[in-house]
Amino acid sequence: MSIRGSCLCGSVAFEIDGKTGPIGQCHCSKCRKVSGTDGNAVFYANADNFRWLRGEQGIRSYRLPDGNGWQSSFCGTCGSPVPHSDNSEKIYFVPAGLLDDDPGHRGYAAHVHVASKAPWVEITDDAPQFPEGFD
Repeated sequence: MSIRGSCLCGSVAFEIDGKTGPIGQCHCSKCRKVSGTDGNAVFYANADNFRWLRGEQGIRSYRLPDGNGWQSSFCGTCGSPVPHSDNSEKIYFVPAGLLDDDPGHRGYAAHVHVASKAPWVEITDDAPQFPEGFD
């Protein structure tokens, strides 16, 4: 099974073969600012199963000073957030909203950084909640 995704303008596209991690919702202030909403729905994919179909050269990144490696990667044309690898380059963090195909997951597997969620957010599903990241 493979799933594909792309940015808003279609300049950047990718494909993932095989199983992906479950979708989680991060509520930290950085993810809220990157997404412009109450959090950031993301999942992970093994780097060996991930490939760019087009547009990799048009990706721009912003690395947060003193952010312990935290970065935001986005399409240089439309500004959509796009996948980026972790520091070890073994996995990709993939914004779930970019998917053009159904990954097969339903609902969130977990909510992380709930201690810093926006005060106007109410989490109403039954997914586990973690005050910080996964411990």
